[in-house]
Amino acid sequence: MNYQESTTSMDEDPAISDFKDGTFTPSLTRGSVITYTTDLEDSSVLSTETELDRDYMDTVKRKSAKSLSIPINNSPFYRRRRFWAVCGAFSVILSAIFIPLLFLVIIPNVAQSSVNDSQINFDAINITNPTNDSFIVSMSGTTSGTGPFSATITFNGPVDISYNGAIIGSVELDPIEVSGGKGTLAGEKRLFVIRDKAAFNDFTSKVLSAKEFEWTLQGKASVKTFGMNLNNLKVNKKLTIPGSNNFNTSVLDLKMTENQDKTISLEILTNVYNPSPIGIEIGDMTAQLSYNQTLIATTIAKNVFIGAKANNITLTGVTKAPATEQDRLNMIAVTNSFLTNTPLITSANILSIVPKNGPVDWLNSAVKGFSLSATVGNNPNPLKLISNLDLGEETLKFTTDEPYSPTISSKNVVADYALPFNINFKILEVGQKITIARDNKDIITLESPEVPVISTPNQLSLNISETKLQVLDAGKFSDLLADLATNKESEVVVYGKTTILTNTDILGQALIQGIPFNLTTTFQGFDQFNSDGNPPVVQDLTILSGSSNQLFMGIIVVLTNPSKYSTSVGQVSFDMFYKDKKIGTTVIPDLSVVPGPNPVTVMAILDDPGKNPDTVELFKLFLTGQSATVNIKGNEHSTNITSLIPAFKSINIPSSMPPLKTPFIKSSRIVFDNQTATTNVSTGIVEMTNPFVAPISIYAMNSSFSFNGIELGSLEQNNYNNPIFIPGNTDQTLQFPVKMVLDPVVSFTVLRTLALQNNLDVTVLDSLIALSNVSVPGADPNANPTPEVIQSFDMAKFVTTAMAKIPVTVTMDSQVAIGNYFMSMSYKQDIIATTDQSILNMVPALAAPLINHMIGQSEMSFDSIFVQNIDVNSFDTVASGQILNAGSLPATISFPGGAYLYSENTLLGQVLVPPITTGGDNRFNNVSKFIIADIPTFSSFSAKSYSAQSVSMELASDNVMITSFGLPIGPISIRKAFQIDGFNGLKQFTLNKLTFPLSVTIDVNNPARVGVELGKVVYALSVNNEQIATVTSNSVTINPKAVSSVTFQGDLNLDPKLVQSFFAPDPPAVVAQGISVTPPKATGEVVWLEETLKSFTLTVPFSAKSLLNGKGAPPVDPSAPAAPPAPPAA
Repeated sequence: MNYQESTTSMDEDPAISDFKDGTFTPSLTRGSVITYTTDLEDSSVLSTETELDRDYMDTVKRKSAKSLSIPINNSPFYRRRRFWAVCGAFSVILSAIFIPLLFLVIIPNVAQSSVNDSQINFDAINITNPTNDSFIVSMSGTTSGTGPFSATITFNGPVDISYNGAIIGSVELDPIEVSGGKGTLAGEKRLFVIRDKAAFNDFTSKVLSAKEFEWTLQGKASVKTFGMNLNNLKVNKKLTIPGSNNFNTSVLDLKMTENQDKTISLEILTNVYNPSPIGIEIGDMTAQLSYNQTLIATTIAKNVFIGAKANNITLTGVTKAPATEQDRLNMIAVTNSFLTNTPLITSANILSIVPKNGPVDWLNSAVKGFSLSATVGNNPNPLKLISNLDLGEETLKFTTDEPYSPTISSKNVVADYALPFNINFKILEVGQKITIARDNKDIITLESPEVPVISTPNQLSLNISETKLQVLDAGKFSDLLADLATNKESEVVVYGKTTILTNTDILGQALIQGIPFNLTTTFQGFDQFNSDGNPPVVQDLTILSGSSNQLFMGIIVVLTNPSKYSTSVGQVSFDMFYKDKKIGTTVIPDLSVVPGPNPVTVMAILDDPGKNPDTVELFKLFLTGQSATVNIKGNEHSTNITSLIPAFKSINIPSSMPPLKTPFIKSSRIVFDNQTATTNVSTGIVEMTNPFVAPISIYAMNSSFSFNGIELGSLEQNNYNNPIFIPGNTDQTLQFPVKMVLDPVVSFTVLRTLALQNNLDVTVLDSLIALSNVSVPGADPNANPTPEVIQSFDMAKFVTTAMAKIPVTVTMDSQVAIGNYFMSMSYKQDIIATTDQSILNMVPALAAPLINHMIGQSEMSFDSIFVQNIDVNSFDTVASGQILNAGSLPATISFPGGAYLYSENTLLGQVLVPPITTGGDNRFNNVSKFIIADIPTFSSFSAKSYSAQSVSMELASDNVMITSFGLPIGPISIRKAFQIDGFNGLKQFTLNKLTFPLSVTIDVNNPARVGVELGKVVYALSVNNEQIATVTSNSVTINPKAVSSVTFQGDLNLDPKLVQSFFAPDPPAVVAQGISVTPPKATGEVVWLEETLKSFTLTVPFSAKSLLNGKGAPPVDPSAPAAPPAPPAA
């Protein structure tokens, strides 16, 4: 009985819509349809309205609402109490009728129907502990179609199981809990009692081969649901159950062990697939294995239980050597099938089974004559006999004619393998078909015929003779080559089949065909020819020739092939880049590489390098000893082999271009002549090498050489009219004038640095540098060698040893033609410049600051100067004294052309000075000759020096030679100012003795350090302008810094009055006037000396009385005569 109410929306009812804001409520049943049915035809009562009724009611509603002023109720119907009151009334009526029908009629019928319609699906029917009369069985599975209600189905007593109309046995089944139409059988162990042995034997003999069979289950059951127990429900169900269908059997593993008696123990792991849920505990099973009428072995399996689905059963047995050739071939076929996983059907005849509780008739009857078909070579997880494959040292050769059919050969192909056999065998030959794939695409195949191999129990090696590759996918093949060209390795899949010819003790020679392999391996790549991450290195470089706009270079570059593979691709070309700018092209005539370093000859063509700033920079680095990196890049025209174009386009090889290995300058020597110190020009002798094949013509050259960054010299050459021509790969010896830098600091710095590098003691040198007053880095200004060290110092040996080999850096900018290509070339080279004994010619330049400083700070101090051997225009001087502030430098100062003597910038004459020695106490005592330059001039000077207290003079020479440490230095110029004492008029004299007729002795006190040998001197004496006598002294000598006694003799005018005046208390003054002087060695009149003598008069008081009494008169200043004595007191 069903109850249904259908309503129309109030919002759609015109009778209501006019009164939505009112309170009028129409009948809840109006506009509704109520249906009641008893599941019988024509049992429904309908209440409905027609359209006419609807119009009528609309009118009534409006009139009623208007007249009664009843508002319309707008709330939903299910919220109205009248609706629920009606529903409650109907529910009571329906419950009174429906509930008895439900429990007394409907539920029992539903329960039986559910039992009848249900289905049972067995997952497992496992039989254990079989006996002739019974066995233990556990049934597990699921039920379906049991109805919508939750229930518990319980079987009342054993259930009979029938097969082909006969009850074969009975067994108690476990209760089944069902819900939602499904249930589960628990699978508890139950005793199965065999009711009809004959029928049961018939069942067991057929179930092994049957695809399916039918069982009928009969019995009683109870159902508990809704709290009710429904008993005595009938169970009569037919079930279709899969049979074993001859057990699909395959061999999973086969192990062979060779015995000493030449038999083979077998261990065979089989997979017996049982599609039936019926499993049975068999126990020990004996089976006979055979193929193609050849008995392989009789085997036994222990404690066998064949359950549902897959069953792994291990059979063990022993096989003997084949009796016939056919038997041998059959056994080889089975072995081949197993190793290659190629399906082959063998037979397994079950001879007997023995359960653990003893023989069971119905089991033996079931397996009697039963034969299993066992498939060998149908393993879903086939053996991986080959675990690794190394294709060895491959050689690939490409040609333009067949770009996608390169030839391949290989040495030392190595395969690692493992056979599941412990038998004596040896692999004799191997053939294979290999396919290489990547990204699930086959790329190439290689088929190699059987060739002899070298084998061990786990590895074999062989060589593959040259054969063609078959390219299956041209694009993938080119991609693979590109990867190998640029990367260290590339992963590929290598699969295929191998055929091996083996020799065994039992089966003899056996050909095993089609052993599969499928490996993921890596191919070694060329990796842009990098070696341990380092790019290729240019080993050698030369210039072959030059045209008007190109240079052709020959390069030997080492391409290191990090792989084991060799290849030959013919001629290839690349673009050459420097700093990402193309500068030329490189061509390799025949690119062939083997594993490891490959010196490859490359021709590089530089496009107008002299006008390309990048190439100019590259050349400068190359020629100045600096490395540079260039890039070799492929392009679409790099090769004519189509398959290799992507590979070569991907190549971008940075290569280190080393500096020029064979320098232009092979050797250099500097020669210093005796004018170098003056002209600063030496001779550079250079042995130049042209390291290129192309000739070099040098048109202009501007070069310098330096030591530790200090420029030592330079040269400039303009040879446009007669260029220096050096043929390719030849040497030439050239001479150039070199302008030297003769700077004292530079010279001393270089000498000192090289001396230290040659382990020489620089103490003496440092002391000389200090004397030179120049600043040299590292020199010790306080160096103070002992006199013994200075005396033993060998300057020549020191200089020649230190300066024998001078490491210099030569830089050169030149205009050259290489071949026929004109260009500017900058070059830089470090070289050892050698010197010889001529380096000593540079010592004067080195010593010049030392000598100049020494002379500049030195002073001449005279102890005495004695003038003798006076002649008409010359005289000798005996000078003694000391040179002060000359330092400890041992030197001999010579004046080969003499020196010139000046006073107040006026030339007096030439002095022929003997050598002066310094370095000790610096004292001198020598005789010099003075040659007067001009008599009148010297006369004036002589008169001045006679009257002056001191005289300033200057000694000058431009031809002074100094010998120090055995080395001549000079000529150098000297201008040395000094002072000498004047005679100061010889004022300090006294009349020492007077005798008559007339002899006067005068004591002359000479305050000067200068003395003179005058010889014969004649004076005229007068008193009051009246000459009283002429006196003469024949050997006058005035000694320096001493009192000299001079005796004059002559005739006296004996005028009485005059004589008397001499004895008076106030005697008159006597005036002495020089008349003549005659030096003892004079060869003529010495004018300058006489004029000096005549230019002076002496006035002195003449007291005869005092002279007679032995008291001399005091000296009187000639220019200020002494006052007469005071008159006596009155």
